[in-house]
Amino acid sequence: MFPSEFFRWFVPRVLIVCALLGAAELLFRAGAWEPLVKPESNAGQAVRLKRAVEAFGADKINFVTLGDSRAVYGIEHRQVAAAANAAGYNHANLALAGMHWLSTMAAADWIIEQNPHIKGMLIATNITNFSYIGNGAYELGIAAPFVRGWDIERFNRSVPFDRNDVGTYGVYSALFQYRDDIQNLFKEPIRRFKERAVYAGQGAAPLTFSVKVAANSCTVPLSSVQACAEYEPKSEDERTIVAQCKAQQPSAKGQLDWRDWATIGAPPHLANVVSVRQRELRRLAGGRKVMVVLMPVPKLWREQIAPMGTEEYVLELLAPLVADGTIVLHDFTRFFDRADAGECSAFWDLYHQNASGQERLTAALLPLIRRGLYDNQKHK
Repeated sequence: MFPSEFFRWFVPRVLIVCALLGAAELLFRAGAWEPLVKPESNAGQAVRLKRAVEAFGADKINFVTLGDSRAVYGIEHRQVAAAANAAGYNHANLALAGMHWLSTMAAADWIIEQNPHIKGMLIATNITNFSYIGNGAYELGIAAPFVRGWDIERFNRSVPFDRNDVGTYGVYSALFQYRDDIQNLFKEPIRRFKERAVYAGQGAAPLTFSVKVAANSCTVPLSSVQACAEYEPKSEDERTIVAQCKAQQPSAKGQLDWRDWATIGAPPHLANVVSVRQRELRRLAGGRKVMVVLMPVPKLWREQIAPMGTEEYVLELLAPLVADGTIVLHDFTRFFDRADAGECSAFWDLYHQNASGQERLTAALLPLIRRGLYDNQKHK
């Protein structure tokens, strides 16, 4: 085959492949893959939540809760919804495991787009969520279903592109973002459709769903990360906690010091975090009530894993927003420090509250939600 004949054969085929890939990219950016996505994946959780809002009716929602797994486990969302109903409103839980600020803001923008008349938001976060702009490439999966098209600038701000990390390629391409999900479907198509059948017909149920775990962390020594990591676990629950301690040993051994975060020589990224978080919360308020709740964090994490001075840094970050009325802040970081049965009685691992901790926090939080969000509202 002569070169000219080769190019006449080769070039049109390359152009066809490029056109097909371009069309597929646009379709995936527009959400074409959402009906097939793995339900328990990061993207699948977000899609299920979107479907729940559609089932309930976005125009009927007055208030929403946004947050990560600490909010999923830490707040009894049925009680919050009931309190809202008693005041003549509807309050939906949009918290998802793994949700950080990229997906929090994406979900917030999406629900406001669906219903511009949202009256207020409860942001259930914690002091560790103010450490960095982003939390890893995995969060693209949670944020992507909420973002119209593909907001590369938004994605890249939280997930900087790294050519050596294929996970970050999802910043620029929806096909890359869903590559593992696509492969999984073709490897196990029957299993995928069985999984989807499990979640079919849920309707609006996810909007008031709370996870309840009965176990507590009191059987594991939590006096230090080292003691916890060296403990020989006797159950699956204990193995989970010990594994978490082992994973945090490097952070504990090289604990950072952010007590002088605003001074020269402090980690430079913190000033950027302050600027971005304040700007995002101001934009989110926009005439709506915004309540920020700092969820409880176990003492072991605060004192031995998180950078020293984290609490003070976060409170200073939020102080101007409290002062000018942009947000109402409720700090429950140390809520269980003086629990009668010990702090461990309220948590089932190093992050999450158990059913008892959920009940106690919700009881303290509900009056604040009623006064801070529902009171003095004119119901329409």
